[in-house]
Amino acid sequence: MGLAVANEARYDDAVRCLFPQGEYWDTQFADPQSDVNLFCKVKSAEIIKLRKRMCDLFAESSCQSAVETINDWERVLLGHLNMQLTLEERREILIKKNTSLINRALIAEIAQRYGLTLIDIIFPFKPSFFGFSKFGCSIFSRPAFYSAFYIITKFQNEELRAEAGRRVAKLIKNSTFGSGCFGFGQFLGRSFFIKDYSSRIFSGIKILNDFEIAVNNRLIASNINYFLYKF
Repeated sequence: MGLAVANEARYDDAVRCLFPQGEYWDTQFADPQSDVNLFCKVKSAEIIKLRKRMCDLFAESSCQSAVETINDWERVLLGHLNMQLTLEERREILIKKNTSLINRALIAEIAQRYGLTLIDIIFPFKPSFFGFSKFGCSIFSRPAFYSAFYIITKFQNEELRAEAGRRVAKLIKNSTFGSGCFGFGQFLGRSFFIKDYSSRIFSGIKILNDFEIAVNNRLIASNINYFLYKF
């Protein structure tokens, strides 16, 4: 889809129609080298240039046809640039990311695939959005997806539970302040861990790492997500 661009003569006539009528102006327009005529030609050229760039705007507004703004699309959707790839390859990655449907059901399905049960998705902060609107379609999903959120899952696998228990015990033992640093209520009761501790406890467990990668591959770069595990 694009905007039609008429020839220069039509835009020149349109600009002339903006001038007053009268003998003086007729005399000015009759002279090809008059200031008024030259002014109209310059304005006609600017309008044509603007109309052509408006067509470019339509192309750049979609990652399927973007050329000049391909780097900006990658920064927003991916968080990095794929300068080593061809333009078509970069577009293909962006299209896949931009058309991904991310919701609770999808995350639950991914968790199930890796032996986990989705317990909850929590948005701890509620940022204010003013004038949030869309042009044609909402490219970047709903405003809530610009928030930080916690994905809380529970282990189904007994081996994972046992391994997590061993790692928690080891972390408490090696802590400078011992178990008092973390609180027995948190570990033995709800067993929810903030990102700092969970990343240390579960680092190196391949199935959890694969789960997090699978979820992150469906999110956009502006998502700030944390994975919390209960066992």
